[in-house]
Amino acid sequence: MATPQEMTSVSREHRTDVRWFHSETVTDDTSEPVILPSLGREAAVAVSPGTDAKVQYTLSGYGAIEADTATWHDWPAGTVTAATTDGITGNVSALRLVSTGASTWEVTV
Repeated sequence: MATPQEMTSVSREHRTDVRWFHSETVTDDTSEPVILPSLGREAAVAVSPGTDAKVQYTLSGYGAIEADTATWHDWPAGTVTAATTDGITGNVSALRLVSTGASTWEVTV
């Protein structure tokens, strides 16, 4: 059973906008899914791979994500071996990182 992670929302004093952030290091594993807020705007994703890493996204519903039956698709950059930044449409349900070695990733919406 997957345990979806929520992104952290941050706003600045005297501003009306809210940004959403997630960052973690994953070592020789697949991260728990990170639920994207339903804002309809693109998510920026940066990966610093250990040996190699790839980001995957799903369009599946939350129930399928939690039950580990979601369908996962590789991001456009594929498996990367060097630091890579790419965008993911904001209409996806969740992201996860598949890592070999200790890979760090950051997501912001």
